[in-house]
Amino acid sequence: MTRMDITRRLAPGRVVVALAALGVTASLPATAQISTDNDGDGVLNNLDNCTDVANPDQRDTDGDLFGNACDADLNNDLVVNFADLGLMKQNFFSTGDLDADLNGDDQVNFADLGIMKQNFFGVPGTSGAAASAFNVTMTRVFAGVSLTSPLGMLQAPGDDSRWYVVQQNGLVRTFPNVDSTTDVSTFVSVIDRFQQGSEAGLLGMAFHPDWANNGKVYLSYTRQGPSPFVPLISYISEFTSTDGGQTLDQDSEVPLLTVNQPYSNHNGGGIAFGQDGYLYIGFGDGGSGGDPDNNGQQSNTLLGAMLRIDVDVSPEDFENGARYYIPEENSFRDPDAPAFGEPCSSGIGGCAEIFAWGLRNPWRWSFDMLTGELWAGDVGQTSREEISLLENGKNYGWHCYEGFNTFDLNDCGPASDYEPPVHDYPRNLGRSTTGGYVYRGTRLPELAGIYIYGDYITGRVWGINGAQPLPAQFIDTTYNISSFGQDIHGDVYVINISGGRIYRIDRATAR
Repeated sequence: MTRMDITRRLAPGRVVVALAALGVTASLPATAQISTDNDGDGVLNNLDNCTDVANPDQRDTDGDLFGNACDADLNNDLVVNFADLGLMKQNFFSTGDLDADLNGDDQVNFADLGIMKQNFFGVPGTSGAAASAFNVTMTRVFAGVSLTSPLGMLQAPGDDSRWYVVQQNGLVRTFPNVDSTTDVSTFVSVIDRFQQGSEAGLLGMAFHPDWANNGKVYLSYTRQGPSPFVPLISYISEFTSTDGGQTLDQDSEVPLLTVNQPYSNHNGGGIAFGQDGYLYIGFGDGGSGGDPDNNGQQSNTLLGAMLRIDVDVSPEDFENGARYYIPEENSFRDPDAPAFGEPCSSGIGGCAEIFAWGLRNPWRWSFDMLTGELWAGDVGQTSREEISLLENGKNYGWHCYEGFNTFDLNDCGPASDYEPPVHDYPRNLGRSTTGGYVYRGTRLPELAGIYIYGDYITGRVWGINGAQPLPAQFIDTTYNISSFGQDIHGDVYVINISGGRIYRIDRATAR
């Protein structure tokens, strides 16, 4: 399998659908349906020249599952720009079954140029079926809640009565799950011990799966480092509630894991429990630019990696210094080594804590609440932003690869050593990807199984599923999307760090 095989198998049971013959109805499962046949002519909208009206020509000459009339992206690089205009120029006033014949009238002329103009600097389907089939918008919610630099929002396991918002400034704020609420309080503060910066601060939070009984919560944050060569130290710490879950006891902190950061950026910082009951921890490559320390391709460092640890330590082992165990399934774990020791010890060929590596800066990632799959947004360097499905023991290629592109192949192995992303996109669509969630909610059942993600810089929001190798742009905003959230029922929320506002993914109009 090559890195350019975009239509790769995503996961067991997830099928990439190829429409081999135009005019043949494709039956997609409910969790994978990306379009409908609104005019009842037996052709899905995205191949029906992207209209709701039956028409005789349903060509998809470049085979990307978009009919010509809404697909001005002639070179399939996910953006309509001057490169596509150049390809149209080569065929201008030509006739025949041409990719540049966007309206299907058998010739390339000014009518096709007009279609391209409408979509210029857009992505395939922005004015056609792929976007309208989803028909989504963002509704502002909790307008009476005042937040500062929010980076994440979550609910406690099995409890939809409250929200908890992680703020970069060292506070976790909580409020009732009532849209009109103005009742906001502080759940925990680490202001007295943390260090904030452009990408530093309080970065993540996770409730223990048995929170209702043990009152344990885990925070990921940065402290000031000892020198200019170690400006920050990332902390993963356990806190406990001593008042029945109303707040966390600041003095109950037990540091589980610390990592020295050689630069001030690429701290990662997301944490979450998987369906296996283990705590997952995402760290960036240590910072600067271009990974100068080669941390992404070093398995003997905790940087540039997704970690997995078992926090359920027995009282006896805790007294003996254990703060976590190494899961037996971790690929670098030495089966003959003790279950606990110093960080990055007891491993064969790499740190035993590593679940996956070769990451640049996994900014926001999540588990599919149905399948348990781990989806991550990994921020790019100069040309590509990527979305990946992270699996145990796999190397995701940074710094050898940036998305599907090569970056720096010095000291790199063959391409088969690295796992490609599910999708990448160029810097003219976005410049800092923000990972989201697989939709499993009840408000929009047509989105079931679709991974929703966005971009911090451009404010665009997209969706991907296994039936479509290209993403559909849901919404084009001006927001700085710092994170997404998901309630325990599977509905998805969007966080705009500017102004501290929260939005919910909703249906734009009634169907």
